[in-house]
Amino acid sequence: MALSRTLQRRLAHGGNAMVLTALVVLLVGVLYGVADRHRMRWDLSADASNRLLPDTIKKLELVADGGSPVRVTAFSAQAGKQDAYFKNRALQDLLDELDYHSAYVETRFVDFDRERLTAEALGVRDYGHLTVQLGDKRVDLKDRELFRRVGKGPDRKLEFMGEAAFNRSVGQLLSDKRRILYSLRGHGERDAEESGPDGLSELAMLLDQENYQLEPLDLFRDREGDEAPIIPLDAAGLLIARPLTALTQPEEDAVVAFLAAGKPLMVWVDPGTPTPSVLGRMGVSVPSGLVMDKQLIFPFPDRPVPRYRSHAVTSDLADQSLVSVLAHVAPLKTAEPAPDWLRASKLLETSRQGWIDRGGELYRGTAVFESGIDEQGPATMAMALQLQPDANGPVEPGKRVARVVLMGDSDWASNGLLTEGPGNATLAVNAFRWMLWDDARLSVIGKPTKVRKLALTAQDKAMLRWLVLGLMPFFTLLAGLGVWAARRGR
Repeated sequence: MALSRTLQRRLAHGGNAMVLTALVVLLVGVLYGVADRHRMRWDLSADASNRLLPDTIKKLELVADGGSPVRVTAFSAQAGKQDAYFKNRALQDLLDELDYHSAYVETRFVDFDRERLTAEALGVRDYGHLTVQLGDKRVDLKDRELFRRVGKGPDRKLEFMGEAAFNRSVGQLLSDKRRILYSLRGHGERDAEESGPDGLSELAMLLDQENYQLEPLDLFRDREGDEAPIIPLDAAGLLIARPLTALTQPEEDAVVAFLAAGKPLMVWVDPGTPTPSVLGRMGVSVPSGLVMDKQLIFPFPDRPVPRYRSHAVTSDLADQSLVSVLAHVAPLKTAEPAPDWLRASKLLETSRQGWIDRGGELYRGTAVFESGIDEQGPATMAMALQLQPDANGPVEPGKRVARVVLMGDSDWASNGLLTEGPGNATLAVNAFRWMLWDDARLSVIGKPTKVRKLALTAQDKAMLRWLVLGLMPFFTLLAGLGVWAARRGR
């Protein structure tokens, strides 16, 4: 029986469609297989909310270097609760990301109600619990450490802090013991226990995630009887955060003895504040004046845009183009020629248009360079020192090389500026990491910030002023005249 042409065409079209469909299904299957074997992800969100922090990835690399896997077990939130779905989803997403980024992480999500035996085996009795295990060591994270409520009224919402908590736990597992950092007090220094804008409580929290404990130290009160002041033997490092009054001679001697033993030291100074005498022993001086630059962080006249110099502390900041914010900065200098036992490296400095300002007239409220008064830059705002053991230097022969970080500003790590500057948190933590010889941990802290800082020169601000006050009203007037003329001509 012969088929009509119409039926033949229909069969041909139908067969072609079936073949094409089969080929598409086959292609999709092949692509799925390739994607499953070679998984790739792209996060196009502005705040990188769907990817792991650089610091997390760094810690996973350290875990891989150790060769022992980390076991992460998350237990579900209580079913029926208002935020149960959000909590479970956040925990599962974290486990998926950890599993995706490292073969040395073993993850498991456990339904607390259905798998009670697993919970009992790990000694877990709470919903929303997270355990992180490395060998025989273990850190337990409770629900309140993984989630917190932020905002007020109708804007109040639940925030997931699980990744930061995971970072803290891995830092604790990788460290043999918690390291104590002492922050000097008793002379008006910035306080690690102060939660106000001038305090260092936010910095203390960041250091806590690294298993560093920042503790205040009063050399006269924290001692027994009439003994001479001494830095405690368990001190891994010492911070002198801008004393407003001079240290007494016994306190200076205690700091010098601490440095002589090859111990790490960090010193912050502000313009016009007393300078610990230990800086002079290291061949460092703090000239009078204020660091200024034509490139300023708008709209502040005393915040020069720092330029990163090549160093382990600043390399990640430079790669990510993260701006650090310093305010009212004192200049730093080293002796020239430098002694054989001193290895000095600049961390932050101004551009070539920067200078050390020592007064003079202002131009429209902003300092300008005056050759007869000021000193031409670039001016150094922060530096890192390595002091070799030497009979002629501050570190005794036979001791370890002492690492020292000097900052010409104390605002940069305060609660008021630490989170305002996109690079401040990373700069602070990396400075402590380097000072304590934890070079392997150097990385960017936190997610890229949504805050953007605008750096403008005086010429840029003048141009913007004329654009706003001159050209824009002029074009508005022209547009108005054009509309008036068009209506009048009708």
